[in-house]
Amino acid sequence: MMKWEVKLRKWLMDHIILLAYAAVILLGLFLRYSHLPMLAADLKYMNSSWFEAIKAEGMAGILDPALEYTYSPLHLYVWMLAAALFGKFDTHLVLKAVSLAFEVGLVLATLGLLRTLLPKREQKFQRFLGFTALWLSPVLIWNVAGWGQTDALFAVFAVLAVWMLLKDQPVWGLVWLGVSLAFKLQAIFLLPLFMMAYFCGRKRFSVLWFLLVPGILVVSGFPMVLVGESPLFAVNIYLGQTDLYSEITYNYPNLYAIMGDALKVDQMTLGMYSRVGLVLCVATMGSVAAYMMSKHKQLSDSTMVLLGAWCVLCCVFFLPRMHERYGIVGEVLLLCWAVWLKKPRGLVYALLSLLPILSAYAKYLFQVPFFSLQFGGVMNLVLLCLVSWEVVLALRADDTIEAAENLQETVL
Repeated sequence: MMKWEVKLRKWLMDHIILLAYAAVILLGLFLRYSHLPMLAADLKYMNSSWFEAIKAEGMAGILDPALEYTYSPLHLYVWMLAAALFGKFDTHLVLKAVSLAFEVGLVLATLGLLRTLLPKREQKFQRFLGFTALWLSPVLIWNVAGWGQTDALFAVFAVLAVWMLLKDQPVWGLVWLGVSLAFKLQAIFLLPLFMMAYFCGRKRFSVLWFLLVPGILVVSGFPMVLVGESPLFAVNIYLGQTDLYSEITYNYPNLYAIMGDALKVDQMTLGMYSRVGLVLCVATMGSVAAYMMSKHKQLSDSTMVLLGAWCVLCCVFFLPRMHERYGIVGEVLLLCWAVWLKKPRGLVYALLSLLPILSAYAKYLFQVPFFSLQFGGVMNLVLLCLVSWEVVLALRADDTIEAAENLQETVL
């Protein structure tokens, strides 16, 4: 082997992770570029119309009743900035670019969470695996570059909120959760995690800090006063969203998808099913919270990430009126936990969370799902049961860790 070859070989081995990052980044960018020409109905007929109105008449233009604007005011502010900076470019491209920018933020926030979650000796390669799985995730690629959806806007702040919990900064976590909620209502699925952390987290904080979450939502609507709207504009938007949807499920493979033909009934019966699902959701999470409180648990970082994923999965599985995109934060957190776990079953869980959602995406984007929504619901039921068992195991493991730490302190 020649000298230059020896040096090159050593350099490649010393820098292989950085080179792998570069390769994955380029592959992800190529995949996103190839999806940019896609025009889903939401982007073509809703978001684009709103953005064109902003470019033509500013913030007031989007409030024309004929446009039926239903997004949070934070979306409006972000799009106003994009219109001011890039209004001369193609509308579809600008809207996707905005979501792509927040998607990059989501990936960076996830890397930060993994840095806190993983032991230092495992960070380098494990974080690379997490980055690769997220950056090349077909769900993210279809959601942002293909569909042009805005779920990354709230997901990045939701992940930041969980990251702050791991860093023993729950107040900042509630701030970011409030920002996430001000972008999309589905951020509320993480609120049970913060309630559990209030009782069982390492850092003690006042219950009054929870007021930050609705407070930030309310404050986000204040600028709408400048165009003659109510200062409670953000709240009114969300109240309007709850009345906007009447179907019991909107293409999410959950409990109601499993029921199949049983849902071909009148609205009164559907309302009954919805209330049953709501009670099951509250009872499931409430039972786990009550158990942790009664045992005076102290949650480890990995258990908090797992609980965050579990709370979101519970909400999207049991609650009515769910769209296929609403579990994105839970899917990201479950992926982070699977990377931490470093066992084959973690990969199984990640794949099991991916396939039903991809099939539902394919049904909307291409009108050809991989399999029926009912089968996808069964897969998600299996996933929820498995993750619930992992929660039980994690809580038991936390007991063992806490006992060992107490013994060590006693010896010292």
